Amino acid sequence: MLDKWILVTGGSRGIGRATVLELAKEWNVVFTWQSAEQQSQSLLALCESLPGQVEGIRCDGRNEATVNDTASQLIQRLGAPYGIIHNAGVTLDALHMFQTSDNWRQVMDTNLNAVFNWNKPLLPAMIAQREGAIVMMSSVSGIKGNIGQTAYSASKAAMIGLSRSLAVELGRFGIRVNSLLPGFIDSEMLQSLPKEKMTAIRSLIPMRRLGQPEDIANAVSWLVGEGARYMTGQTIVIDGGLTA
Repeated sequence: MLDKWILVTGGSRGIGRATVLELAKEWNVVFTWQSAEQQSQSLLALCESLPGQVEGIRCDGRNEATVNDTASQLIQRLGAPYGIIHNAGVTLDALHMFQTSDNWRQVMDTNLNAVFNWNKPLLPAMIAQREGAIVMMSSVSGIKGNIGQTAYSASKAAMIGLSRSLAVELGRFGIRVNSLLPGFIDSEMLQSLPKEKMTAIRSLIPMRRLGQPEDIANAVSWLVGEGARYMTGQTIVIDGGLTA
């Protein structure tokens, strides 16, 4: 697959970083980052020993004009992407009655509207090549309520609905669209929590441990590969049994 490339948005940290490292074993990868320049450089260094060609690009997915320019340049240089992993996201948790308008919009722009911004310029090229795979990095919060996550949950639930309808629209062109719903994953987002909060979280998980970013990355790799060539429009939960 080293003649094809995959876009991973928000690829410099956490699940995105693990996904880039996993995909680069078989694919060329372009990942985007916004503010994590140091992490992006360290990721590129790790990828030097992998078969795939990996490149990092600074791009704010919330800015439609910037995304259009970046997508146009990528298509011109590399051709149509084989896949898109919509991974970039933020939480900005707050009780709904205390949520500010700016925070609400930022969550929606980052988690949902950026998906639209990237799909618009890239999908026509993917349709023309009549093959491809799209993975929406949703969350169990999209199907399970959490205090303080009304904005995050709404954006992640919307990603599930978007992926299902998009799968129906794009199936005839050989493009598959699926959603992944990670549970509590051991990443920077959780590592900042107090020890007692982490203990409480683990007690809710039947497997009694947090997921690792690699657990999600492996699922992404399978979804874009030949093993899932007849799967589209599906929602896959990876949460250690949290929603069982």
